[in-house]
Amino acid sequence: MSEKYLPMSPEVRDELREAMNIQFRYKLYKSPEFPFLPSMGINHIIQAFEDKEQNHFIGVLHLWYDNESGELSYHTKDKQFVAGHWKHEWYDQLIDAYHLARYIQYSKPFDENKIVKVIMEYAEEMATKKIEKIVNKHLEKESDDELLN
Repeated sequence: MSEKYLPMSPEVRDELREAMNIQFRYKLYKSPEFPFLPSMGINHIIQAFEDKEQNHFIGVLHLWYDNESGELSYHTKDKQFVAGHWKHEWYDQLIDAYHLARYIQYSKPFDENKIVKVIMEYAEEMATKKIEKIVNKHLEKESDDELLN
């Protein structure tokens, strides 16, 4: 933990953590994308909390989705069913949360950097084609103008 934070009693820390957990989950559950997070591959959420007024580090909350039943979640106009549930744990040290985040990133069955690279290459290819089309259209217009003169 950074030296900039003051020590906090375990009782106060646990009380603050419980309040932060409830408040954070409430905001998360109310967000429109919440029911779809697992289907988008978002199974872990990591969030740090601090009390800036009192200069206390509360901890890092790790929420992860666990679907032991194997049932599929679904969302219709009239009904919403989310299989599984979100579990949580707290980390006292930022470095532990950092190691967790790195572990999650590297344990995925795909490489995020390669996906971003492929998307960027595709976007560049599409931009090049669009530019070529604009240039060709402009050159065609110029040649038509020259023919008319």
